[in-house]
Amino acid sequence: MTISVKRWPKNNDAASVNYGPLAFSLKIGEKWSRYGRPGNWPEYEVLPETAWNYGLIFDQQDPAKSFEVRHKRGSLAGQPFAQSAAPIELHAKAKRIAAWKQDSQGMIGKLQAGPVKSEAPPEQVILIPMGAARLRVTSFPVIGEGSAAHEWVAPKPLPVSASHCFEGDTIEALIDGKEPSSSSDKSIPRFTWWNHRGTTEWVQQEFEKPRTISSTSVYWFDDTGGGACRVPASWQLLYREGNHWKPVQADRAYGTEVNKFNSIQFKPVESTALRIEVRLQPQFSGGILEWKAGQ
Repeated sequence: MTISVKRWPKNNDAASVNYGPLAFSLKIGEKWSRYGRPGNWPEYEVLPETAWNYGLIFDQQDPAKSFEVRHKRGSLAGQPFAQSAAPIELHAKAKRIAAWKQDSQGMIGKLQAGPVKSEAPPEQVILIPMGAARLRVTSFPVIGEGSAAHEWVAPKPLPVSASHCFEGDTIEALIDGKEPSSSSDKSIPRFTWWNHRGTTEWVQQEFEKPRTISSTSVYWFDDTGGGACRVPASWQLLYREGNHWKPVQADRAYGTEVNKFNSIQFKPVESTALRIEVRLQPQFSGGILEWKAGQ
């Protein structure tokens, strides 16, 4: 078995590392949290608890020389594809890429143009067989120097946020411009607070600069007959003034009808953010298919 380095021109010249038939990933500290399904089949989420945003430093003449192979002594574990039991490690030099960050969904997005410039000091990192990692960075940016190296551009923060978003949905659905055909439309992305039921929740939309706003429209998600999401028991619209949230002066009751946009007009306000606050029906969750802030 020997080390080989594969470069991927169509993925911004990223690199992947193999030792014989094994592909290797960065060893990332894993924090496991149980969040659902009581009993014998629980659900867990796994989150990083160590840095992961590294670019590899290569020996320019022979990239394979950039890695030191270390074998664990002793007999092979019964389950070698567990992080703590991985029998082989590759040790390498790397630099952190400060602007490389997780997006709103906890993903790390597409790689950017390489080689990548980094002012961080070199560190030693450990790579383990990909099958032993549950959080995986396997196509690595490559660190470069001088005029040929590219600055990594940090992602812009999303203009929307929420008290909670079900991991199978997306918060971007609130403002993606895709208009529903019905409140149970499953052909487009959706946002839901599932599996929160009967709680008070919120979604929020930020603006780059203060805007004067006098209306809003919201299309509720309701999957009656197929699920446990319903229109909310009630809702209100708030605007941010300084560090406080204040309700708008609406011209009518807040609508919770299905299969249509529920719109309200209100006394104009100037603000950098709007918030929809809902009270979910008892025993039910809820969601939104589209939200138009209005003018």
